Amino acid sequence: MKKVLIFTLSLTMFCTACSTAWVATLDSILAAAAPALINILQIVAVANGHPVNSNLTVKINADATLIKTLANDFSKASSDSAPGVCQQLQAAVGAYQADQQLVLQVAQVSDPNTQTKITLLANLVAGTVQAITAVIPSCKNAASRKGFQTPPPYSVSTFTAHYNEILVEPTGNAAVDAATTRLKLHRHSRLARSMTFGLLQ
Repeated sequence: MKKVLIFTLSLTMFCTACSTAWVATLDSILAAAAPALINILQIVAVANGHPVNSNLTVKINADATLIKTLANDFSKASSDSAPGVCQQLQAAVGAYQADQQLVLQVAQVSDPNTQTKITLLANLVAGTVQAITAVIPSCKNAASRKGFQTPPPYSVSTFTAHYNEILVEPTGNAAVDAATTRLKLHRHSRLARSMTFGLLQ
């Protein structure tokens, strides 16, 4: 009897880990994607000599936070409430995707090299929406929880490395080049980076 109980508990813990793995993946994607999107606004501001669009910056952060909150709620929702929470989550992702379109609308600069950098960064960040939607379980299967599968692989480290590579490519615009070196994405806190003498990025 004890062996059966241990097996049952182990299976329950394993299934719980599988069902919530997508939430952790979603959080890690947004932790890199939202700052990456806001960085584009900062580059535009420097290139045009204007203040950063603070309203859009606040909206991006708020929408990313809402997605994280709803994803966590969805993973814990009852069978009855799961479909409704899932629809709210899908709507939040749609709002975040709209934020990206708003960034593209204001991301216009006269310097062609800086504009090329902005375009490349925006295209890279746009791919994160597909990654986000890929890990969210289907709302159609929300009640039965059949949609909770191990999320497809997505390398945040690869995204970060590629983003930083484009970010620091010189444009010839001294102000922009000085600013972009300070906008690099990091997967670890400043304290962790300093304690490992830069081994962690």
